Amino acid sequence: AIASDASVLVAGTNSAHVHVWQPPQAPKADDAAPPSGADPLTPARASAQYDKLAMFEAHSEDTYLLKVVISPDAQSIATTASDNTVRMWRRNGRVWELDQVLAQHQRWVWDACFSADSAYLVTASSDHTALLWDLASGEVIRHYTGHSLALTSVALNDSSRP
Repeated sequence: AIASDASVLVAGTNSAHVHVWQPPQAPKADDAAPPSGADPLTPARASAQYDKLAMFEAHSEDTYLLKVVISPDAQSIATTASDNTVRMWRRNGRVWELDQVLAQHQRWVWDACFSADSAYLVTASSDHTALLWDLASGEVIRHYTGHSLALTSVALNDSSRP
């Protein structure tokens, strides 16, 4: 996953490790600016070497890491796994620290999606449910049921556009 501002790239391995990279530095203010709406990773920057910021074990080594997502504000990472949990990681400079463990699913958690303001998270699980979490409290505020099969993906549109 890549942060909405292209400041951080995160990836997870099936052995529960998360790798965090910083894209090549943006051009200086006095450099020619890309045209409005242009891709922030221009061909010249896309081929440059990314700087590794961090690597950490997000879940125990015998757990499959299933999804890594970064919040829109680029300050949090959510990891989902076969241990039935979602782990929230908070950015502290170049280090990512465990902030909280969300543990109300009964089976593997396959997917997660942040709200636009980074305050909420929706998760999808093999337990046939999707949960909406308030990240400030770590509490489930909505429980979506009625599915007869595992939920393996989830999306959220909480934009203010009609």
